[in-house]
Amino acid sequence: MTIYKDRLTARHEIRIRDQQYERDRLADRDAFQRESILSLQTAVSDVIKAAYDELDRLLAEFQESGSWPARQWETPTAKGWSEAVLQLQLSAARVLNEGLRELAQEIQRAAGDAIWATDLATARRHCDRIEPLHVRFNDTANRIFASLF
Repeated sequence: MTIYKDRLTARHEIRIRDQQYERDRLADRDAFQRESILSLQTAVSDVIKAAYDELDRLLAEFQESGSWPARQWETPTAKGWSEAVLQLQLSAARVLNEGLRELAQEIQRAAGDAIWATDLATARRHCDRIEPLHVRFNDTANRIFASLF
């Protein structure tokens, strides 16, 4: 009877230890995802800011010259653009939610399309996509955050 009781106790302790391990693992994963999503949100904001800064520069040049200064390969990289894109890609790789990653990439594409536009109307059309995408991105992030607490 004592041996049976000891075995039962040992199994119970193993089950409790396994359950605690699983709870700890899930808590660590959730914390990692929260941190990663926050990092991605910052990176997305930095990409948008770099694009808007570049569009402001292009608009100022357009107002002075009267013609849209379409970017070319030789055009210097927009200030902060490369760093923001690299950080977005790095941050996106850490986020498990594919939908959120795709929205971040869509924002990056829309911002890139806006600053590489060949004329003002095209730049405006691409720029108009950024804000609704950003709203969808943050709404999606909010839903994911809610599930991680």
